[in-house]
Amino acid sequence: MRVNVNYEEKLSIDIQKAFDMTMQWLNGQYKAKIKNSSPPTFIEAKQGTMMTSTGHDPNCKKRIRINFYTLEGNQTLIRVEAMPLARNVFRVEKLKQSWYNGLFSHLFSLFHTLQETSKQEKVLETNIIQGSKIRYCSYCGKKIEETAQICPTCGINIE
Repeated sequence: MRVNVNYEEKLSIDIQKAFDMTMQWLNGQYKAKIKNSSPPTFIEAKQGTMMTSTGHDPNCKKRIRINFYTLEGNQTLIRVEAMPLARNVFRVEKLKQSWYNGLFSHLFSLFHTLQETSKQEKVLETNIIQGSKIRYCSYCGKKIEETAQICPTCGINIE
């Protein structure tokens, strides 16, 4: 039985940044082998171990395909498809759930962080252009007073 697990989401991030972060994510934590890529629109990789052939282990060997599409309004559609390479997959629903809760949620939480960082950078650029004296904490991104030396939100030393 062939099992494909798909997830897609539209985000307000640059397509090249999304592609680069995905490559780092695949090479870093998930130690995937990149089989094919077409920057900045497509990545195909293999990840996992063959020792877990029952299909319910989130680390079973899988093929991952990630497509990036540029949309209007500086939005990017990111579509992730994963499929196990094992011929016999048991507990299909458990496999899908573990991939949604692990693989996909981790990658898309990184995308959401990137999206929020991009929004904060745009606000900061706008304030600089307008000559505003508003400052933001470089660690947590919250507004701080111009004379503050320690961020009241996260407590990091700003100076």
